[in-house]
Amino acid sequence: MIDIILNNLIPFIIILTILVFVHELGHYLIARKNGVKVEVFSIGFGKELFGFTDKNKTRWKFSLIPLGGYVKMHGDLDEASTKKNDSSEIIPGQSFHEKTIYQRSMILVAGPAANFIFSFVLLIFINIFYGISIDKPEISYVEKDMPAYNSGLKEGDLIIEIDGNKIEKFSQIKMLIEKKNNQSINLLFSRDGKVSEVNVKVINNIIGIRGKIENKKLNLFDSINQSLLQIYNFTKLTLVGVYEIITGNRGTDELGGPIRIAELSGDFWSKGLHSTLWFMMIISLNLGLINLFPIPMLDGGHLLLNFIEFINGGPLKRKYLEIAHTFGFFILISLMIFATYNDILRFFK
Repeated sequence: MIDIILNNLIPFIIILTILVFVHELGHYLIARKNGVKVEVFSIGFGKELFGFTDKNKTRWKFSLIPLGGYVKMHGDLDEASTKKNDSSEIIPGQSFHEKTIYQRSMILVAGPAANFIFSFVLLIFINIFYGISIDKPEISYVEKDMPAYNSGLKEGDLIIEIDGNKIEKFSQIKMLIEKKNNQSINLLFSRDGKVSEVNVKVINNIIGIRGKIENKKLNLFDSINQSLLQIYNFTKLTLVGVYEIITGNRGTDELGGPIRIAELSGDFWSKGLHSTLWFMMIISLNLGLINLFPIPMLDGGHLLLNFIEFINGGPLKRKYLEIAHTFGFFILISLMIFATYNDILRFFK
């Protein structure tokens, strides 16, 4: 039990604390910039463990349950900004709910945006100091008695074209081979500076070769460009994955909850700083994306309600807001329970 705590729980708490702090700091900074008084900045939920009050009378604290955090702004009756305080204690001009739709929306967007920026900065650092993996279209291994071996391909051969398609990465070879299952491909390769051509039969989506992975450190300019591309690709993959789960084209067993994240935190933590930073980048990006989903109680849900308020010319009636937030709470709790259920099932597989 002690080993589990040391190896999984502590890394999980440290990583989650950093990411939650980044997210809530985004809300805090833009709220303050727009003249909103922030009453509480909490890492975790529930009973306060320790904290301090700054000169602006914001209570900065760590709370008992380390599964998230919140920024409570002046004018809010709860941590999720779902209820407005209409009492006479409200200081004019400092309430979140008194601000314009644009100002409130910027405050809401700031949390996810901070996670995206944090992921971007981490990627720049990783690409400069650790480098990126490049899957060169160079053969590192040829399996005996397989089509590539029988066609005369050897270790060190650089694949240039397949059926007229230019090859820059080994991953492209896999994609083209899968399209030609149980058919022959025309493969152009370079060996010792000499270009040759060979015909290879694809059997069961393979020809029996492995690629070569190289690690390349980037300069600042290249790292910025590569990091932007990586952010785009990771975001696209995540959204496609969510869409496929919703449409039933992907299994829901891939959903993981706090237990799974804690397990992965310990695993990546044990592999060193590079691995830990990479994991933090992925989780931070996902945290930003998830919070933009149009589910009431999430930042995206509040943005949706702001949009409805803009179209409607005024906020929804309180009873409709309560219905929306209750629905959002039900969705979030259901997802949490289901993800935790998946986590528990993994222990019995």
